[in-house]
Amino acid sequence: MRVISGKYKGRILSAPRGEVRPTTDLVKGSLFSVLTSKGLIDGARCLDIFCGTGGLGIEALSRGAESCVFVDKNIDNVKKNIDKIGVENVTLIQRDFRSALKILKDEKFDLIFCDPPYKSGYCEMTVKEVFSTGMLNIGGAIIIEHSSENDLINLPDNCIIDRRVFGISAIEIIIRGGDDESDICGDV
Repeated sequence: MRVISGKYKGRILSAPRGEVRPTTDLVKGSLFSVLTSKGLIDGARCLDIFCGTGGLGIEALSRGAESCVFVDKNIDNVKKNIDKIGVENVTLIQRDFRSALKILKDEKFDLIFCDPPYKSGYCEMTVKEVFSTGMLNIGGAIIIEHSSENDLINLPDNCIIDRRVFGISAIEIIIRGGDDESDICGDV
């Protein structure tokens, strides 16, 4: 696992075997190609929930995001990578995602990465909390990685700007449009 592009390009990220399921370089490359083409990275305030090694948030920072908040129950892996690479403008929160989202409910983010354990049901819970608190800025995106074996959430097609499947993994990019919560995605 490595940083694919930008300021930290080529830096190797540490990932302990069996403890985390890091996003592969193929998936990460495809995702960031879409985000870059949509102009969503430069200057973005990011939140990386279930960050594991921090690969998604670090990639965003490498490509020009302004800052990133990393959340996980165990932040040892992401802390090791941040220290090793010398990543700046980060906040680490070691908590369960539900508790962390309550702490962050008044914050605003442009990009939110959500990559929980597959088949845990945490994607749906996270998306509901993000949408109900309005923590995703207008024009911002939530990126959800989940198992390709199940549908994520019953969302209107006009919210999901991109859906990609890579074997057992699926990525969905959802943009918040409009100026009220009903324009995010309706009921989730």
